[in-house]
Amino acid sequence: MAISFSCDGCGTKITEPVKVGHITKREYCEKCAEIANQFIADEEALRVELQEKFIDERALLIAKYGADGFHLPDVR
Repeated sequence: MAISFSCDGCGTKITEPVKVGHITKREYCEKCAEIANQFIADEEALRVELQEKFIDERALLIAKYGADGFHLPDVR
């Protein structure tokens, strides 16, 4: 029984797929693997940016609502 692969990005037949992904791995041709890897890099950069923004914005909320020693839930 022969095995054939097709790119999950563009659908073309490929002989040696490149696997990309952490949880849901996909198999791509080399050109589509570059696109998929760039998506992962951009997504991770966005995740870091949003996390940093959340930390900064949360600190402002804690300063505002925790003024005068007010004990906030889930804040030490």
